[in-house]
Amino acid sequence: MRLNKVEFAAMNNPIRRLMQRRLEFRTFKGSLKEHNIDLKGKIILDAGCGSGYSSQLIINEFNPAKLVAFDFMPEQIELAKKRFLNADFFIGDATRMELASESFDAVFIFGILHHIPQWKKAVSEVARVLKGQGVLLVEEISRSGVLFFNRLGFIHPKDALFDWPEFREELVLNGFEILEEKNIILKRFKSFLCLKK
Repeated sequence: MRLNKVEFAAMNNPIRRLMQRRLEFRTFKGSLKEHNIDLKGKIILDAGCGSGYSSQLIINEFNPAKLVAFDFMPEQIELAKKRFLNADFFIGDATRMELASESFDAVFIFGILHHIPQWKKAVSEVARVLKGQGVLLVEEISRSGVLFFNRLGFIHPKDALFDWPEFREELVLNGFEILEEKNIILKRFKSFLCLKK
């Protein structure tokens, strides 16, 4: 789904970057450390990379052997390419990834699933492109959190909303073991560290 003007501005400003770096990415790093998982030099996918700031964080921290990153919006990919990162950026759809099966050691998702009506298909695609024992790091917002932001001018498809029990169930159905689940902001924003069985 395309972001409207309000959401596009919200996703491309210093406050969003600060939150991504200091809350979401820091939480991911802490979870990896707690479980002795090292992603340095691995092949990594940044699904829904937006303007490429998340890709920059991944490169700076893990120096991946290869980083592939995509977003649904051409405008976001244009911004990402202006960062001149050592990454393969392309316009793509999380529900139909044009990527080889079992080709990534890790996938990062920074809050895009609640924009996708077929979010379950996106989870299935992530499972498909991850290698066995591959790592999924996902940050998301629950239905109640999305409904709050919709009052501020954001627009999220009703079919894309989920509660945490439904989200956990979908991860497990797609062959993921949830190693860790953490609250980022109250219980509305959470991060998950998962391993593909």
